[in-house]
Amino acid sequence: MKRKLISTSLAFCFAVLSITGVLFYFYDYKKGIAATHTLFGFLFLVGAFFHIKTNWNSLRSYFLKKGLNSHFIFPGFMFLLLLTLAITDSEPVSSLMDLGTSLRANQKKDVENNSFMAIKKNLGSPNQLEIELVAGEHYWHPQMAIWLETMEGEYLTSLYVTHATAKGTFFGGRTKENFKSFDTQQRQSQEYRRVDALPVWSPGRGVQQADGLYAPSPENPLPDAVSGATISSSFRLRTSFGGTPNRVRLRLEINVAFDDNEFYSEFDFPEDEIYHNGTGQLGQPSVIYEAVIDLGNPERTYYLMDLLGHGHHSGQTGSIYPDLKRLTTAKKIVERILVKTFRAE
Repeated sequence: MKRKLISTSLAFCFAVLSITGVLFYFYDYKKGIAATHTLFGFLFLVGAFFHIKTNWNSLRSYFLKKGLNSHFIFPGFMFLLLLTLAITDSEPVSSLMDLGTSLRANQKKDVENNSFMAIKKNLGSPNQLEIELVAGEHYWHPQMAIWLETMEGEYLTSLYVTHATAKGTFFGGRTKENFKSFDTQQRQSQEYRRVDALPVWSPGRGVQQADGLYAPSPENPLPDAVSGATISSSFRLRTSFGGTPNRVRLRLEINVAFDDNEFYSEFDFPEDEIYHNGTGQLGQPSVIYEAVIDLGNPERTYYLMDLLGHGHHSGQTGSIYPDLKRLTTAKKIVERILVKTFRAE
């Protein structure tokens, strides 16, 4: 009875994992499917453990009797080969995964095209990018910068920066209670610069302002070619670049105001004057995503950006901190970011 229960449970778990795995390949990410796949994956591991424990004596005697004959060598070799190809992103596994990414991206465009803002910036260079960001449940009028770096971390160029950061013009008067409506009802009140908004991108540019800060100022703003309004929803940004190495780091830094939690609140960092500078925009630090774009590999055209870490809570360093345990809603600003590369015709 016990063995039948374990075997039946394993069969059900395997069926669910197979179905959700196929759905992941053909359809875009869905939280419900991901939760089902993860849950039944853990249940499958538990069932496999009890299966081995229950049948240990039989399995042990079978292996000792048979030894490593051809019935085990060939499957074991194929398993190790496929595992190596998957881990190293080698062919033909790489092409298979790129095909799935392409199918999902095209399906998203056909089904939900109206839900994305379409933005075009600086399309004069041969290397074209389409960056598709799907907003998460805590996405709200974020400050954002998208830029390129060399593989060694040297800043190359900015592709898109939200207006308030690019021009150094944040408006005072916003509070945690009114900020969702204040952006659409801006009044000419006191202006200030938020050095903690995008603390990785700002010093990475290496452009220091007259007051010693790296955040752009109204006297030395970024050009309109790379700046734009705060994006209020999911979007597809079409842009281009040229004169770069074949392999570059594409990075995106994003920050939402007033997303405080138990670790980043008015009661934390009492000695940090910059964090408590009276702007009323305390909250979790920025988060940074990255994809390594390989222009020398024309067969690969789709990339998913990974979450690298977060910036300094008060913008005092340009470092990326990989420990994300204290972040909560900041990890839910973005659901996913897909990048497509192609050459201009």
